[in-house]
Amino acid sequence: MDINDIMQLTLLCAIVFIPLGYALHRRFPNWRQYCQNLLLSPRYLKRAGLWTREEPSSPIKREKHNG
Repeated sequence: MDINDIMQLTLLCAIVFIPLGYALHRRFPNWRQYCQNLLLSPRYLKRAGLWTREEPSSPIKREKHNG
């Protein structure tokens, strides 16, 4: 197998797989995310929730405007 065969094989794969990937992406846009959620679902993780402060660490200084 020489360099010419490798270049032809690369070109053939590009001609086949680039349009095929584009067509499948248009037809099934969320297939990768669906499979990832199905197979790698975070079953044992809890939501972090919302972090709040009870008291601000530094008071906000506001300027007084007359008028």
